[in-house]
Amino acid sequence: MKNLRLTNEVLSGKVYMVEMQDGEISSFRILSETPSHYILSYSTDETVEVFEKAKREVSGIFEVRDWWDTHKES
Repeated sequence: MKNLRLTNEVLSGKVYMVEMQDGEISSFRILSETPSHYILSYSTDETVEVFEKAKREVSGIFEVRDWWDTHKES
């Protein structure tokens, strides 16, 4: 599974599985990035939340399909 954060192949506007340094992993849409932060969003049934996360706090960014294929139960 390719870590797109390390290869700098992240595309704005796309949904990825994002792994934080603390081990949390969730799907987020990456709206944009600055030299030091990712601008992320997620939605619930009623709202869309937008927030920034320091790049140093993100340990991995993966294609959703690749992540699920790697983590699916046998």
